[in-house]
Amino acid sequence: MLNEGNQSTNLLPEYNRKLLKDPPMILKNFHYEDVLSFLNMGVEERYVDGDELIADDEPVSKAYLIAEGQVSIWKENIQLAELTIGDFIGESFLFSKARTIAKVQADRDTVVLKYERYEVLNFFRKRPGKLFNIFTKNIIEIQQKKIANMNMQLLQLKKRLLQQDQW
Repeated sequence: MLNEGNQSTNLLPEYNRKLLKDPPMILKNFHYEDVLSFLNMGVEERYVDGDELIADDEPVSKAYLIAEGQVSIWKENIQLAELTIGDFIGESFLFSKARTIAKVQADRDTVVLKYERYEVLNFFRKRPGKLFNIFTKNIIEIQQKKIANMNMQLLQLKKRLLQQDQW
């Protein structure tokens, strides 16, 4: 016989069950119940290959968790990155009212969970402050990985340019 918690978990979409088993980096070190609540707060949006999720230079007020599929980030027709299941897009949405710096489009059929700034802030207001601190730490880790990736790309580009100058 299933307990009540398992029954409610079985009612979740398959992608949420997978994300519960292996929580994305943005939810690292959250308790199971908090991961579940955060996932349930997201609004499901579906995209097909080539659909634009985020336009370049739009106000930042929401973020997305990739639940299924893959997206790519583009600036001036140059692909900057590919993101897949568990990746979080727009992680600075709580701290900045800046504008987006690139467009994001689906590379195949994709499901994302959309999070609005005010809903996420309300989510954390109802929980111990420690959870928001964990969330903030996770955001910093995500941004550090993105910076490290950009530095590696820049290094590779500089090496190529230096090699071209030698001939």
